[in-house]
Amino acid sequence: MQIRVKLMAALKEKSPERNVLSLPDGATIDDALAAMKVPGNFVHLVMINNQMERDRGRELAEDDELMVMPPVGAG
Repeated sequence: MQIRVKLMAALKEKSPERNVLSLPDGATIDDALAAMKVPGNFVHLVMINNQMERDRGRELAEDDELMVMPPVGAG
């Protein structure tokens, strides 16, 4: 299956080509993050199709849009 990906801020450098990621059927949010080599501690907010998702074990579906936001800090 293919999903659309939006990685925000410092994570943009890990975006797949054309912002499309190919994954096997049944892949989860964690599987997608691993495929893009995004460390779990770099993930603050995950949205699927504009809905916040806390369960990283949630299965993805064809044409889902995954948006990932890293933690934001100020000093």
